[in-house]
Amino acid sequence: MTAQSTLLIVDDQPENLAVLSALLQPHYLVRAARNGDQALRAANSQPMPDLVLLDVMMPGMDGHTVLAKLRENAATARIPVIFITALAAEEDEQKGFDLGAVDYITKPIKPATVLARVRTHLELKQARDRLADQNAELEKQVAQRTLALKQTLGQLESSLDQLKKTHFGTLMAISQLAGLRNTPIPDHSRRVAALARQVAARLNCAPGEVQDIFIAALLHDVGKLAFPDGLFEKPVSSLSGDNLFAYRRHSADGAFVLAQIAGLADIASMVRSHHELFDGSGFPDGLSGLNIPLGARIISAVSDYEDLKSGAMTLQPMSAKQSCMYLIEGSGSRYDPAVIEVLEPLLAEEGKFELDELLITVNHLHEGMTLSRNVLHPKGFVLLSQGAELSRRLIDQMVAVEQQSGAILKVYVQRNAKSPAAA
Repeated sequence: MTAQSTLLIVDDQPENLAVLSALLQPHYLVRAARNGDQALRAANSQPMPDLVLLDVMMPGMDGHTVLAKLRENAATARIPVIFITALAAEEDEQKGFDLGAVDYITKPIKPATVLARVRTHLELKQARDRLADQNAELEKQVAQRTLALKQTLGQLESSLDQLKKTHFGTLMAISQLAGLRNTPIPDHSRRVAALARQVAARLNCAPGEVQDIFIAALLHDVGKLAFPDGLFEKPVSSLSGDNLFAYRRHSADGAFVLAQIAGLADIASMVRSHHELFDGSGFPDGLSGLNIPLGARIISAVSDYEDLKSGAMTLQPMSAKQSCMYLIEGSGSRYDPAVIEVLEPLLAEEGKFELDELLITVNHLHEGMTLSRNVLHPKGFVLLSQGAELSRRLIDQMVAVEQQSGAILKVYVQRNAKSPAAA
């Protein structure tokens, strides 16, 4: 530790200040204060202390109050504070640690202990400061790259018509800009785009619309370029606070950037709405049903499928079959049933699995179907048992339960010749 480190000693007893000053001055620049008010003024003036040695028992403003006020001020909040006290009770130490103290030194002081504790916490502060500087530099680089992306997209406006006809590769290159951040976005977006294009074609979309959906899928996560680096590694289900707020902004941020380019309004709309849910509980606008652009409904299901398999959406990755079942269970709530009906056989073919059961709404049940799981009443008890063959009476009974309870029953049936999806 160098002599440039500045210490602030706070004690109402002159003899204690003299002892500590004599011990520390050969190694550090030492400043002194005899009460809480002086301590707060000294902590906010130059040279600002790198560490504070603070007496707990002082008249007027005690050490606990001084520490609380230091932590309330952004300029002094990160200065490490070591309490020096004659109080040895465990509850007194706990109170200090709860307020943010980094250590305790009890009176009468031991010189070797004081020097060792001070040196250790100054080294820790230097390490934290270096890390903060590195993070600031990384954030600067990210901001520069994000600005470069926005500038690149803005320059495309004057030549968009020609770009869409003869320079499709340029749009694909834009989707690769996320690779500058060393993120999984490019590979994820390519997989989503390829599958979304197949779904759009099977839904009989016009060729131009299929192409727009493909491009929107390639660019649907462009807004994530504004994420701090650590956020890319966190599953969506674990996010909260500022991280969740940043995550929920990315679809609108990406759409805003794309909307600056003439001719990409439809693509920007799909990017903005790809986290809307069919039941209206999504974001950013709470759209529902057919009010959500078709391309966004397709991207929503396909992107979630890829995120479920990779573990980006949940704490643990799911198998292809489990991910497909998740989509099927969300049909009509999270996802457009028409999209899931087309997507399910594509996923089964891609993942080389075969679903042995189907989730069917009560209104689509037929006589002769066999239950593959127990059907639970909304109150939790078993209404019908696994293996039961459905008759008209049993189907009518489930319809009546839904009408009386206002809840939707989950009914799984074996895939067979009498299941609609197998016909």
